[in-house]
Amino acid sequence: MAAAAADEEEYQARLSAVVDGLQTRDAMRLYNWLSQRCFSDCVVTFYRRALGKREEECVRSCVRKYQLFSTTSAAHFAHLAGTASSFSSSAATDD
Repeated sequence: MAAAAADEEEYQARLSAVVDGLQTRDAMRLYNWLSQRCFSDCVVTFYRRALGKREEECVRSCVRKYQLFSTTSAAHFAHLAGTASSFSSSAATDD
């Protein structure tokens, strides 16, 4: 019995490590994609080392738009998941 519990604990630890790695990879991909997207959309001059005022405002606006979209989408999907979850649990009790 103790061996099975230890095996389950080890499995959960490995699974957690895999999930953490996937989340880190996805976060880095997202960061790189957003950086490239906003840079391509906003940076138009390469005459100086720092961004111009308009370029800086554009980058901030680009990131803000993405964050708003991402937050809104996540909330919508969470709502849909909650609706589907409560639907499936009420369907199970109807049987």
